[in-house]
This record gives sequence, C-alpha cells and structure tokens, in this order.
Amino acid sequence: MTPRRTGFSLIETLVAMAMSAVMVTVASTTITLMMRSERTGADALIAAQSGHRLERRFRDDVHAAAAAVVDTSDSSRPLLRLAGNGQPGITWSRVKGGLRRTVGNPPSHVDTFRLSATEVVFTLSSAGPPSRRRQLVTITAIPETDSEPLARDAWPTRLTTVLNRDGRPVSSKPEDTP
Repeated sequence: MTPRRTGFSLIETLVAMAMSAVMVTVASTTITLMMRSERTGADALIAAQSGHRLERRFRDDVHAAAAAVVDTSDSSRPLLRLAGNGQPGITWSRVKGGLRRTVGNPPSHVDTFRLSATEVVFTLSSAGPPSRRRQLVTITAIPETDSEPLARDAWPTRLTTVLNRDGRPVSSKPEDTP
C-alpha cells in the first residue's frame, strides 16, 4: 500500500500563482480601458452639449436681432454686437478657452461656451436674390493643430444664421451701440 499524498507540490503552486497573476493583469487592464472609455465618452458628451447650447443661443440671438455689427478693432478679442427692437443688446466675444455671450449693458447675464479654438472670426455677409436679400452672421472657430491628418475635433467649426429671420424692419445700425 502506497502512502497518500496530502498538499500541493511546488510546481502546482507556481502554476496556480502564474495563472492568478495573468488573470489579475487582464482584469486590471480591462477595468482601466473601460474607465478611460467612460471618461472620454463623458468629455465628448459635455462638449457636444456645450456645442448644441452655443448653437441654439447664437441662432436665437441672431434671429431676434434687428442689426449686427462686427468690431475688429482689437484683433485678439473680436466682438459681435447684436441689437434688437426693444431688447437688450447682446455681445459675443472671444475669450481664452471659448466664446462669451453678454446680455445687457452693464452685463446682467454672461454665458461662456468652451471651444478648443485659437482663433474666432465673426463675419457679416449678404445672400439671396435682390428682392429677398438677407444678412448672414457667421462664427468661425479655427483650432490650433500641428498634426496631419486633422483629428475629428480639430476641423474648423462654422455656424451661420440669418439676421432678423422674422422680417421685422431692419435698421442700418444698432440703436444701443456707440
């Protein structure tokens, strides 16, 4: 009769420890990747919500305005001034890290929209046939990039909308801008 063996050999213990180490490494790598993916997704969602909020505010402001003036006297901080009939003046300006919307004078309400743009340009142009000529207001945000090809968020952002969409009488200059 042979004696019964109790316990594990050194080889069996080492194999079990190696398998456990591999499983812990795979699990920790998977958890790290999932957390990074969640953080990236959350950042993309915040940026998309901010972009939609910017778009909605800008379009509403320009549609309601009777006149628009672009002030480029300070090239580092271009301004777009919108004036409406009986409404407080609204100023859009470039600030570090994005765009700022200021309502009223003195400012009674300020919104800041985060953009990864190093240059913001406001332009006014006309479009349409002479009988139905409309003035267009455009914001173009140009990001700084050194890499080629451009990343998805490194392309210029352009938002164009029609001034005084409702067709109210349009003055040539805003009443409350100097």
